[in-house]
Amino acid sequence: MDKAVLNDEQLMLEYANGSALAFEQLYQRHKGGLYRYCLRQLRHKSKAEECFQEIWLKLINSRVNYKPTALFTTYLYRIAQNHIIDMARKDNRSGAEVEMEPETIESQGFAEPLEALTREGQHTRLRTTMAKLPIEQKTVLLLKLDAGLSLEEIATVVDCGKETVKSRLRYAVSFLKQQLGEL
Repeated sequence: MDKAVLNDEQLMLEYANGSALAFEQLYQRHKGGLYRYCLRQLRHKSKAEECFQEIWLKLINSRVNYKPTALFTTYLYRIAQNHIIDMARKDNRSGAEVEMEPETIESQGFAEPLEALTREGQHTRLRTTMAKLPIEQKTVLLLKLDAGLSLEEIATVVDCGKETVKSRLRYAVSFLKQQLGEL
């Protein structure tokens, strides 16, 4: 079977069996979203880069134990979430703000207003406002926006129910709309 058509779970199994090409494909598919997730959670470029590398190392080290019981993205972002929590416990200080490139954010009808803000050069305002969200709301919002995970997948990553995820997303979007004006 051509490796280009394998899904993420199949690629991870191939990688566990020694295929470096399979790892490269997984890395290429997920590096952008994972890095943005780390950067938005940690709000400091050097910490995000360190976290990003450590997450991939943890994935590499756990490859032989991988079992496709959930989607690969759920597995990857669960590793990421646990590592970010560990980093926050080790270092309770908040990092310095870093300029981030404007980027497209997609989510159920919320993408267009956020894209308008970034086009207008207001991505700093958006980033600052998102940083004010409670960690639980910020996490589910970023998992939806950056990783594109479904509600069920987010519930698995953060270890809570689907209805709780929906509620956290609703509160996060409501807060952003209130703070940024009706989008």
